[in-house]
Amino acid sequence: MAGTWTSQNKVLPGPYLNFRTNTPLSITPGERGIVVLLQEMSKGVAGEMYTITTLDQSEYPADITAADKLLVNEALKGAKTVIVYNLGTTHTADTIDTALAALMTKEHNVLVYPYDGTTYDSNKATIKTWIDMMRSEEGVNIQAVMANFVGDDEAIINVTQGVKMSDGTDLTPAQCTAWVGGVSAGANINQSNTGRKYVGAIDVVPRMTKTEMETAITAGEWIFKVDAAQNVTAGYDINSLTTVTVDKGKQFTKNRVIRTIDGINNDITEIFESNYVGKINNNADGRSLLRASLIEYFSELQRLNAIQNFTPEDVAVNPGKDSDAVIIDCFIQPVDSVEKIYITVNLA
Repeated sequence: MAGTWTSQNKVLPGPYLNFRTNTPLSITPGERGIVVLLQEMSKGVAGEMYTITTLDQSEYPADITAADKLLVNEALKGAKTVIVYNLGTTHTADTIDTALAALMTKEHNVLVYPYDGTTYDSNKATIKTWIDMMRSEEGVNIQAVMANFVGDDEAIINVTQGVKMSDGTDLTPAQCTAWVGGVSAGANINQSNTGRKYVGAIDVVPRMTKTEMETAITAGEWIFKVDAAQNVTAGYDINSLTTVTVDKGKQFTKNRVIRTIDGINNDITEIFESNYVGKINNNADGRSLLRASLIEYFSELQRLNAIQNFTPEDVAVNPGKDSDAVIIDCFIQPVDSVEKIYITVNLA
């Protein structure tokens, strides 16, 4: 159990972490790849959850339809595991509240809500509030993917464009949230999805001009690109954050950076709770052990090119206000991917 902090007033034992521009906290980085899909289902019972992988689909309800499998199959193009939460044949605000309550203790990396239109606007707002609560109060750093939702939030990915599949069918932006959620959950902390090929897609719907694409990206929208060979790719692996501050700079708009920060948060929580809570003394020797583990962990992240310019001096572990508390200061620089190349050609 963890969360963020502004003053040293926490009650429950656990790591409370704050991440700011160029100063995230954080022996092996945890694996990713689990996406939760909140989906209306024509079969099964509302409230059931089915864990589906490419190799094991035995948890589906009997007589499952191809339509019920569509979004799961799109998500599995990037995710290792899809947890389908059955919303029933229709769903209300109460249904969403019940689902979110059930998912609080379900391990996952990304939550997908594949519905769009004014009927679902309040549900999207509820999901955003829940995601922010999970990150700030529960210390569970996950993201959500929704369609046409201006979240202005690093934890919300806003899909605003659909695709045409090779069989001639069109997938709406709401349906494409499943693919975006899958590749977002499945991407490693040292990997960007910019340019990621959408297998099976041959066009984007609607087509955009260069100016329209620039406008969409500036607005924090996830869009797609298509080339002359009908390869559809992710235009830019960004989230919906557009309001940047000193604490949350422009790099917080990049999902690769968020995956690094989220991975550090989740990993350090596991390291702390498994190895240190109630097991070491809060003295110089005990704090040195904790600092050594953090240095080892960050060194591994640097080896994986998830962070850069790290030295052991970037980690300090000091006693906190209470006798059982410590304050950890870490200065970490996440690595981004090369996605913009500026070339000057001088002709003599």
